[in-house]
Amino acid sequence: MDPAQTTRHARQVREYYDHNTERFLRWGKDEGTANLHGALWPPEVTSLGEAMHYSNELVAREIEQCPTAVNRVLDLGCGVGGSLFYLGLRLPRVRCFTGISLSPLQITSARQRIPETQKNRFHFEEGCFLQLPAERFKADFSYSIEAFAHCPDPDIFFDVQAGVLPPGGRLAIIDDCLNDEMDPGGLPTRHVRLLGIYRRNWLLPGLRSRTALKSIADEKGFRLIKDQNLTPYLRLGRPRDKAISLLVRLLGPLMERDTYLRSLLGGDAKQKCYLEGLIHYRLLVFEKRATDAGP
Repeated sequence: MDPAQTTRHARQVREYYDHNTERFLRWGKDEGTANLHGALWPPEVTSLGEAMHYSNELVAREIEQCPTAVNRVLDLGCGVGGSLFYLGLRLPRVRCFTGISLSPLQITSARQRIPETQKNRFHFEEGCFLQLPAERFKADFSYSIEAFAHCPDPDIFFDVQAGVLPPGGRLAIIDDCLNDEMDPGGLPTRHVRLLGIYRRNWLLPGLRSRTALKSIADEKGFRLIKDQNLTPYLRLGRPRDKAISLLVRLLGPLMERDTYLRSLLGGDAKQKCYLEGLIHYRLLVFEKRATDAGP
């Protein structure tokens, strides 16, 4: 994207979340966790609350496994702070948690949720994670849950993280990736259409394959140290999903005229992309190499 397109895209994402966040929290099934991402159901998870927090738990475990001390954690696309507050309780030794969101509504909501005794520990800033001043947002560990694919330029994303993180610092991304085995140039019309509906209505120019992200990250000084396919932990085809699919069949493209209905239309296409193997939901963990280290 050129600068004008990038600015326009950022405005669209901001407006999308300003209009939809309260609806997502009111009508979605988040079990009061204030998470805006999907639920994951591995065998050990038995409640919706646990399922909504499982992505956060995966991030917590990655922080615990870092070989160096983690004192500063950065959430790239923090929503209303659900993930950061979970990590704050889960990891009492971490001193500072900072969240970034394009949406002023989300930032206001997140700040209102900070416990009175934790005002100096949690910080929420309105802004774009492609434009973070390195000195101001230095971190030991950063992560993005279902926000990276909104990124219009993955190259810049990894460039920025290279400035924010120290050598040995780690970056975790939990998001959709295109299937590596898929031939983009040889897709059936139906698959092209499904991916188009999903990308367009969820504003996802950064949707890439795992291999593509690994290559970009490598060029920016990161190595991929973990890759976990989380797709089997998703519950697809729930009664709510079937009701939305019926609505899509009835209204189709008319849903693109309303901001919230667009999210439902894109979500229906997302489900179908999973079922047809076009995308996978993955955890990718990258480590910044030392400046004198080889690949």
